[in-house]
Amino acid sequence: MFKYYLIKQNENLKSALNFLNRNPDKCLVVQNHVGKLLGTLTDGDIRRSIIKGLDFEDKISNIYNKKPFYINQNNKKKIKISDQLFKTYSVIPIVNSKKKIIDLKSKNLSKTDNNNKRNSKFDLKKVPVIIMAGGEGKRLLPHTAILPKPLIPYQGKSLVEHIISRFKEYGLNTFILTIKYKSNLMKAYFSDLIKNIKVSFMYESKSLGTAGSLYKLIKKKSQNFFVINCDTIIRCDYISLLNYHIENKNDLTVVVAKKKQVFNYGSCVIKKNGTLKEIIEKPSTTHLANTGLYVINKKSIKMIKKNEKIGMDQLISKLIEKKYKIGIFPIADDEWQDLGSWDNFLTPNE
Repeated sequence: MFKYYLIKQNENLKSALNFLNRNPDKCLVVQNHVGKLLGTLTDGDIRRSIIKGLDFEDKISNIYNKKPFYINQNNKKKIKISDQLFKTYSVIPIVNSKKKIIDLKSKNLSKTDNNNKRNSKFDLKKVPVIIMAGGEGKRLLPHTAILPKPLIPYQGKSLVEHIISRFKEYGLNTFILTIKYKSNLMKAYFSDLIKNIKVSFMYESKSLGTAGSLYKLIKKKSQNFFVINCDTIIRCDYISLLNYHIENKNDLTVVVAKKKQVFNYGSCVIKKNGTLKEIIEKPSTTHLANTGLYVINKKSIKMIKKNEKIGMDQLISKLIEKKYKIGIFPIADDEWQDLGSWDNFLTPNE
């Protein structure tokens, strides 16, 4: 019953996220080897620690909340466990006199099967997924001379089908594709392909960059939108991403993957006087790479002018300049697959 709620203090961040993906309350209770309560850990705690420099393989021992709210079984009758209490605390441990966990209380504790990663605090029907599918895909020539990039086959399905199926797993079913290059072929492909989802199109009469066509979303009722490139496959928890974006009151949230790059030579470190200090063999650096997946609100979209050609990087720079709140949602390297070039097709993450 508590399978995806209890975690040992020596587990790493990636294991914790795997638990949280199956935990509808997005909160773990940390215990020691004999079941004694040590603290609580949330999805946000983990994402913030990654941004500050920790790795997904690091232990959770230094980042969890060591002063959690809990109820001693002897005082249980004195404290009313109500919906009001759950507005402040997602999960409430019940402990005995030795602080050993004997029970857990939450609104969703009985809903811990795989389907419950679809649970969200917000109405998913009001959050469309925008797939940027209007480019010519020049890096995938000569194949894109015949097929538009979103329809390039990969492991038995087109790229765009892979993207849609990932979002569908989390209950999202409204998709808007921006199209220009071979647009008639795109429309024909979707005419009767996918059932039980809403697919519509935003046509670009001229190339508007990777963000310009988002201007047309101003007329939509939705206040937030997922935006994803048509050549990127993300395996993260989309519901956690949406909750993170809204709860942190971000105007735009960028999904980033932590990638390590190795310099395959000995790096020479030089002293100020020009002599050699040391040689570091094959040093590595770590970067937070932009995956091409975003959550953006309507306030940010209003910064785009009609028919303006603007890239997402330019839009983000403009938002930063105007003091908009830009959040970062880190994921593991193996949760991101960039299929924008043939090299990545030949060396997939899977």
